[in-house]
Amino acid sequence: MTIHHPLFLTACRTLLLPLLLVNFAIGLSGCDKSLPSNNTEQNEVITTDTTDVDSTMATNDQTTSLTHMAKATESSPTTVSQNTVSPSGYQNLSFGQIITPELLVDRGLIKEDNDNEQCYYVHNPKLTYIDEDYIDKNHGERGSVLYQIIDGKVALITVQDPAVLFYTGVAVGNAVGKVMLAHDDDLAYEVDKYAVEGDYYNLISNINFKTIRDTEASTLLTSKDIKLDNKEDKVPLQIKYRMKDGQELDNDKIDTKAWTAENKTRLKGQVKSIDIGIPEAIYLVEGCS
Repeated sequence: MTIHHPLFLTACRTLLLPLLLVNFAIGLSGCDKSLPSNNTEQNEVITTDTTDVDSTMATNDQTTSLTHMAKATESSPTTVSQNTVSPSGYQNLSFGQIITPELLVDRGLIKEDNDNEQCYYVHNPKLTYIDEDYIDKNHGERGSVLYQIIDGKVALITVQDPAVLFYTGVAVGNAVGKVMLAHDDDLAYEVDKYAVEGDYYNLISNINFKTIRDTEASTLLTSKDIKLDNKEDKVPLQIKYRMKDGQELDNDKIDTKAWTAENKTRLKGQVKSIDIGIPEAIYLVEGCS
C-alpha cells in the first residue's frame, strides 16, 4: 500500500487540475456574459432618461419660443412672420419698396387688368381662394392678397382670403365686435360712398402716427397732417377694415373721440376685406380712383 499511495495522489492531482481549469473558465465566461446584460439595462435607463430630458428641453424651448414670439408681436408688430400681413409687409414685399418688372417676375406676381401705370394692382396667381359672392365671375376664384402699386412703390396690401393671417388677429369674415376689441374701440367710422344706407362701411385705425389736425375722411392726408410715432417709422400706415351687412348710424363718420356706447352697440356686420397701407391709398374711394 505504501508503494501505490504516492501514485494514487499523483493521479488524483492530474485529474483534478483540468477540471478546476474548466470550471474556472466557465466561471469567467459566465461573468463576461452577464456584463452586457447589465450594461444594456443601464444603457436603456440612460437612453430613457436622456430622451425624457430632451423631450422636456424641447417642450420648454417651444414654450419659451412661443412666449417670446407673443411678447415680440405685442411690443412690435414688425417682428411677425412674413407669412402674416403686417406693417412689415407680406412675403418679403414691404411698404415703400420700389417695384420693377424684374422684381414682379422674380416674385411670381402678375398685374391686374389696368392701363394705369401710375396706380395698379398685382397678385400671386398661385395664392387664390373661392369667393362665393363672385361665383359667377371666374368661377369665384380671386387673389388671396393684392398689392397696390402707386408711383412704382408698394402702397397698400389688401387681404381678401379668410385664411390669410393678419397681425392684429382679425380675419376676413370676423364680426365687428372682434375688430373693436382688437383696437380697444379706437377706430374711425365712415360709410362707404356707394352705400349711403350704411350696409357697407369702413373702420379705420392709425398704426404708427397721429393726425395733428382735424381732417375729414374724404380729404387726403398729407405729410403736414402726420406726426410719426418714432424715428424708426419711415412710412405712415393705416388699417381699413371694409365691413358689410351694417346699418345706418346717426353720422356718416364718427371720430374716435365721438364713439358712444350706443353707436358701438349698434354696429353690425362682418369683415369683407382688410387694407393696410399709406393714407394716400387708404382714402382712395375705389381702387385707384
